[in-house]
Parts: sequence; C-alpha cells; structure tokens
Amino acid sequence: MQRLVLVLILVLLPLACGAQQRVELWTYHFSPPFLLENAQGLSHAFVELLNNDPGNHNRFRFELVELPRKRVDVRLARKHPGVLLWATPSFFTAAQVANGKWSQPLLIDQQDFVSLPDAPFEYEGPESLHGLVLGGVLGHRYAELEADIASKAITRQDVQTDLQNIQKLLSGRINTLLIPRSTLLYYRKELQLGELYVSATPLYQFARHLLINGAIGEAVTRYLDGFLDALPNNPEWQILLYQYGLEPIASEQ
Repeated sequence: MQRLVLVLILVLLPLACGAQQRVELWTYHFSPPFLLENAQGLSHAFVELLNNDPGNHNRFRFELVELPRKRVDVRLARKHPGVLLWATPSFFTAAQVANGKWSQPLLIDQQDFVSLPDAPFEYEGPESLHGLVLGGVLGHRYAELEADIASKAITRQDVQTDLQNIQKLLSGRINTLLIPRSTLLYYRKELQLGELYVSATPLYQFARHLLINGAIGEAVTRYLDGFLDALPNNPEWQILLYQYGLEPIASEQ
C-alpha cells in the first residue's frame, strides 16, 4: 500500500506543481509563407515545432497571436512578455527593443526587384526606376525610393498583396515589382511560376530574428536559446524550409 501511494505521489506531483507556462508568439507578418489560409503557414508551423519539441518536456505552451504592427509596438513599449517572430532589428528603434533580447538570425531575406525575362530590370539606384511603373504593396515604405516616388519620377502602383503584384507583372501592367525573397521563393514553388528576372541588386537585405521581450522568465529564455542553437540541424525545421521553398535563405547560424 505504501508503495502504491509513493507511486501515485511521483506521478501526480509534477502535474500539480508543474503546470504549463503559456508563452505568446506574436507576428505582424500576414503574407505567405508566414501566414496562409486555414491556420497554415510558417508561423503556425514554427509554433507547432516548439510545442512538439522533445526538449520542451511540455513545460511551455506556445501560442501564436496575430497583431498589427502598431499593436506590437504597444506591447513592446509596455514590456509585455512575449516573443516576436521574424523581426528585423533595423525596423525597430532602440527604445522599442530596450527590454528585449535578439536571437541569432533564422532567415536572411531581402526586398527583390522582379521583372519579366523579356524586359529585365536591373536596379542601379532610384534613378534606374525613373519613367517605370513599380508595383508596391499598400502600407509598405521603401525608404530609398520615397523621394523619387513623391516627385513622380517613379510611378508606384500599390495593391493589397504580393500575389496581385505578380499577376499584374505577368499581364504586363507594371515594369517591375518589389517583393520579399521569402515570399517570392514560396510562390515560385507553389505556383510553379515560369522564369522571372530578379535584379542582382536588391533594394535592401535584412535578417529575420526572434525578439524575446519583457520578463518572460529565465526558463523560457534558456529553453529558446538551446532550441535555436540546435535549429539548423533540426530535421523538422529542414522539412519546413523545403515545404515553403526557403532553403536558399535559411541562416546556417
């Protein structure tokens, strides 16, 4: 009888004392490959990877929270504990990330100029776009080009999504478009796009990290550090990179 009681204590004690800690993972990236329909996409898959990781030992329950960028900024300012996915240091002020910790880069992305192969566009500074129609996405700011767009030297036409821009390019309604390399790689794989010309010079390059924000707890931070250190050799991460066509931009850390 005493042995049975001891066994029950050993089984039930961790359940009573070791409740899972809920950890929010925020994203303001609503475009493929990060978010797709029906709760699919790399962000959802990354959260599942964390929750199913044997090294987690069911200690942490990671949950994806989709937020507009302005609401992300509010949470950062209020030191709200959470983890921001696919974030780029240069897109945030020092004050915004003062209470956060950057991970090593997960993806090395860039804003690419894409055009049709029979009318290839090579970016050589803003003046190389003069007289052309550039496809952009609503709400996106392309700092290096803003002055020439404002002066009408560059004609910028905006759409809601990158896919709409690709369709406009294929129909010949724009000369070139700007698109993140991650999104282009995804659509190339999914839509089996024909040959498109990508400028050798992008508008800019940027790395995508995790930003661990606020008093999230040493245990979570230590777990994430170990998880990310091992990520390049994680076979499930490699499968995700292949699934979304992202092998060319994965950081080897």
